[in-house]
Amino acid sequence: LPAGRKLSEHMRPPSVIGSEMKFEKPAPLTAPEIWLATLLCAQLVFWTAIPWLFSSSLPLDVVSDGLAWGHEWQWGYFKHPPLPSWAAEIFFDAFGQIGPYLLSQIAIVTTYIFVFLLGRAFLPARWAAVGALLQTGVYYFSIPTPEFNHNVAQMPIWAAAGYFYYKGWKSGQIYWWIGLGVAAALGILAKYSTALLLATIIVHCLCTRSARAKLGTAGPYVAIGVCIAIISPHLAWLIRSGFPTLHYAVGRAGNATSAAVRIVAPYKFLLAQLIDIAPAFVAAGIAGLLSRNALKLQRDENLNFLLWLTLGPPLITFLLSLVTGFGTRDMWGAPMWNFIGLVIVMLAGERRDLMSFPRLAFCISALFAIGLGGYLLANVFVPEWQSKPSRIQWPAREMAERFSADWESREHEPLQIVAGDGWLGGLIAMDAKPRPSVWTDASFVKSPWITQARVAQQGALVVWRIRDNDNPPAPLAQIPGLHLLGVEAFDWPSTPKARQLRIGYGIVAPRSPTR
Repeated sequence: LPAGRKLSEHMRPPSVIGSEMKFEKPAPLTAPEIWLATLLCAQLVFWTAIPWLFSSSLPLDVVSDGLAWGHEWQWGYFKHPPLPSWAAEIFFDAFGQIGPYLLSQIAIVTTYIFVFLLGRAFLPARWAAVGALLQTGVYYFSIPTPEFNHNVAQMPIWAAAGYFYYKGWKSGQIYWWIGLGVAAALGILAKYSTALLLATIIVHCLCTRSARAKLGTAGPYVAIGVCIAIISPHLAWLIRSGFPTLHYAVGRAGNATSAAVRIVAPYKFLLAQLIDIAPAFVAAGIAGLLSRNALKLQRDENLNFLLWLTLGPPLITFLLSLVTGFGTRDMWGAPMWNFIGLVIVMLAGERRDLMSFPRLAFCISALFAIGLGGYLLANVFVPEWQSKPSRIQWPAREMAERFSADWESREHEPLQIVAGDGWLGGLIAMDAKPRPSVWTDASFVKSPWITQARVAQQGALVVWRIRDNDNPPAPLAQIPGLHLLGVEAFDWPSTPKARQLRIGYGIVAPRSPTR
């Protein structure tokens, strides 16, 4: 072998017999690698099957921001870019109601894989697997995952972007930079907050000498070009539609009711993030990975890189919220902690050799079971005990069948438009056959695929939930030609003792050519 050449951890040196070179079989997988493979299978199976088996409807974001939008195949929607909505639509069309649950877990499993791959780039496979396993202790990898939304969609993309950037920085190979450009584009098409990660990568590149040297090569500029090329249709949509997503984002800024709330909100966000990642540190502590001298360790480029990508996005979010008053949501932290397990492993230093893997395996198993139990408690059992059904317990199919049948008996043609809020309208449209379009809040801005001419030609079913009175809310009540028909009552599938769900409805009759 040439001097200085490194062998893979799993490849033993070749034996030379005459002129023939033979390689021995790869070494067996280590225990952490086997556990990681088991975890990925369990994540995909249990976190897909259990939410699906215990639900009669899909989660809120899947319905309102996923299927209601994705069904229209736009290059953008009034709140967010399009990628997660397209993905939800594809999986729902392909697999039915289990589809979005499966999609979400594919995203989480892919995140684990990219975490392992990144760790494997500078750690032995054993420790890369331990770093990935510790992600089980991050809240965003468990209870929120059945609700596929723009936050969950970002998780594998952020992990992939971090991996591709590291490989491009270290190797300089152009294909890694192309991968970074693709990941950056997909991240932007998933949610604009991907800009937080990209800003962190740029600052890291400028502040790290070896990474800064790559600015003199073609790689970073190829990544930028690839990214712009992929997102260009979305940019054209933004210009053509008047930047609705940006208006929505600006509308959320400066929304603090007082200076005190404005100051407290960013600290509340940071506190929520610390709580959400705390179980990973607890598991590491029980396994003996935490070191009192972690902060005194000599920092190398790999550890600094992990710290940049892990701490940069939440700190930028904190500062932006503090300065602008921009409201924050705890779930925005979902893609920000992909590498916290690797950070823990790197900070352990020499204590890694003292780790008790049986203890770690017990902690990972316990965290996985607790996550599943917590999900069922929060979304199934507690709502049933309190007779307050959760979002996944709505009678979606019965509502769709009853309202579709009523419409067809009156109009003698398929229902093509449902007007209502994103949740209720989306829920009825989701299970109607054929699937109609959702006219969110009767707004042509929120649902540009609906036009006055289309409403006049096809008509619309108008629905709203009855609470204090039977009258429809203002946006729906102002629809020209609305004829109120009454109220339909529905039993809750999982909580029959709960007070019936009452839905008010009316129609805008279509003006077909024969009328």
